[in-house]
Amino acid sequence: MTLLDLELKSLAQCLSVQKIKYAVIGGIAVFVYGEPRFTADIDVNIILERRKIEDFLRRAKKYGFSPCSPGVKRIAKEAGVIPLFFKKNRLIGRADIILAENPLEYSGINRAKTRKIGAVKAKLVTPEDLILHKITSPRPRDKEDLKGILLRQKGRLDLKYIRSWLAKIDKANSTKLLSCFNGLLKKTV
Repeated sequence: MTLLDLELKSLAQCLSVQKIKYAVIGGIAVFVYGEPRFTADIDVNIILERRKIEDFLRRAKKYGFSPCSPGVKRIAKEAGVIPLFFKKNRLIGRADIILAENPLEYSGINRAKTRKIGAVKAKLVTPEDLILHKITSPRPRDKEDLKGILLRQKGRLDLKYIRSWLAKIDKANSTKLLSCFNGLLKKTV
């Protein structure tokens, strides 16, 4: 079992035992749905009330997870991210736990499917929700990931679902994500 497998297995167990809904996102999801790339950490979107962060951190220690810095509780409450170290059997890893903050993230977590990722079964974001996550990000790396996902998932995507969300986001934020998505989709034909 690789470090990523062990870390993902421990994290999935930790979240499941605490009955915390989650979805694996980031580089691992891109590896499954898009163009594989190296990832050194695990990114997971979770549904957790901010007032329960301390309890989550206390319980996560049992599974090998500890805060990356002494101010992690403040960072989590302000930024919505819980950066963690993972240490087990002399293996050291990292995980970023992202607290769901909007209907799009809640939907992605609730739609996540249990999939085998490497040697581990865990809740993985759907390709449609990963696309929505990537297209709303300003990072250039996410735009590259998006192109790879569209190429590999061509013909298998629920385009109505994606377009519906993008239309809602555009209306709420005066953006042009739907137009951007349709343009990227044409390039993958």
